[in-house]
Amino acid sequence: MADQRYVYTAHETEARSRKIGNMESIINEYAREGWRLAETLEQDGTTIGLLFEREV
Repeated sequence: MADQRYVYTAHETEARSRKIGNMESIINEYAREGWRLAETLEQDGTTIGLLFEREV
């Protein structure tokens, strides 16, 4: 089995202002560019970012 290699990027949400924005449109925008949502980043129960990955 060949090694699969990925690149990652993160999208910071506006947690400080208590606005996350339209998560669905953010995720769809990244998906159109070939990214897959890999993880949500949370701090004290608040989503502060989204981590995306795609194969190299």
